[in-house]
Amino acid sequence: MIMLNCKPSSRDHQRGVALLMALIALLVIGAITAGAILLSNTESSIGTNFRDEQLAFFSAKAGIEEARDRMQAGVTNTLRTASLPTTLPGTTGSVLYILNPANGETVAPWNSSTTTYPDDEICKETTTIACSGGLPNLSSCSTWCASTTASSVYAASPVLPWKWVRVMLKQNNALTAYSTNGSSTSGLQTCWNGTNEETTSCAPPDFLPVYTMTALAVTPSGSRRMVQAEIAEDRLNLPITAALTLDGTGDTYGAPHSNNFGVNGVDSGGCGATTTGPALPAIGVTDNADVTTVSGAIPNGRTNNYTGSGGTTPDVENISSSLPTSLQTVSSLQTLVSTLKNDVTQPVIDGRTHGAASGLSSPGTAAAPQIIYVNGDLTLSGSLTGYGILVVTGTFTASGNVGWNGLILVVGQGNFQGNGGGNNSYNGAILVAKTLDASYNPLATIGAATFDFSGGGGNGLNYSSGCIAQASNLSTFHIMAFREMLN
Repeated sequence: MIMLNCKPSSRDHQRGVALLMALIALLVIGAITAGAILLSNTESSIGTNFRDEQLAFFSAKAGIEEARDRMQAGVTNTLRTASLPTTLPGTTGSVLYILNPANGETVAPWNSSTTTYPDDEICKETTTIACSGGLPNLSSCSTWCASTTASSVYAASPVLPWKWVRVMLKQNNALTAYSTNGSSTSGLQTCWNGTNEETTSCAPPDFLPVYTMTALAVTPSGSRRMVQAEIAEDRLNLPITAALTLDGTGDTYGAPHSNNFGVNGVDSGGCGATTTGPALPAIGVTDNADVTTVSGAIPNGRTNNYTGSGGTTPDVENISSSLPTSLQTVSSLQTLVSTLKNDVTQPVIDGRTHGAASGLSSPGTAAAPQIIYVNGDLTLSGSLTGYGILVVTGTFTASGNVGWNGLILVVGQGNFQGNGGGNNSYNGAILVAKTLDASYNPLATIGAATFDFSGGGGNGLNYSSGCIAQASNLSTFHIMAFREMLN
């Protein structure tokens, strides 16, 4: 009999290890995969939530922008004519809501119902309206409340989910710990003086109202954002140095012998202004030689027609020491008129290609002053009264019964030619400066300005801060402060 002696191999102890390792590897891979899926879902949720929050934020901003656009005069569905509040919150129609409900939705921010997107911010800003539990409690938009709807003209596609925008006049200290000019007095209206907010006076046209706009947006997923902006009407801060400024050296001045013609630097008000400011020089020049030249050109017996801040007549003063930097060089003057060119309210008028432009199709009105830019020469005649700002880069010729309420800048060729005979007048200020040569190329230094007025009549010039303020107000509104309201 053959006996086999079978000893176990060392490999027998390793049987099944590969399977075990494979199972462990599969378990690890499965865990990693599950973690990756979970992480991916988390990242996706975070991204979705962030996108929804951003949609709410920018939708609220879109509501602010629609309201701001519609506050301009003359635009589609303007709020300017009858809807804008004119009194502080609490009085009739002092709070305007612009509503933007989705289909089948009710938006009533004046109501305390939580299903109508109540305004939970207004009761924190004023104590002049009735509130209950921190929410306004009107059953309908009445008494202090007025409302209108969003306009499809300004809507995005698809329509953004902002629900309402509230517009009201800014009240000092409406927000706790925030006051205008450090004044802790409550209840005063805040206004814009062209440089900063203040509460001392709100008399137009020198001071303009500041509006507070608050917007709420809520997305279909429930993301909620509220933003607030302070806005005021745009105003050009224009340098006014005299009733008539001849900016340059070697100026030429010619004046009529009419007893009705004069240049008055004492603020005459006008254009709706209820207050007047300090007097300015009747005629301002930039060196003593021109003071002598211009004073000597005034006809005998007519010197008393030139009054202003100097206290003596004729009031012709050297204003070089107080001349703003924007009027001191060719480049700064060109920058000034270029700025005005960018703000025109009608197409630029060509006064070079086919000769001088004749007449103005829309010279403006007291209710709608214009910013008009003429590239080249302009001739006005007959009976015409303009309102606003007129820029002429060539020769400006006015004859007959022509007048202007606002500001005239003859900057470029620097040549003003007037011929009176009527009874109109220029109320505001006039600036004449020669910055361009005959080919309209910039000069190295400011040249000699020319102002020549002949004939009789009453076509004089009166400094008027009111007419200048009226002309300097633009129809657009700028944002001065912007913040998000965190509840």
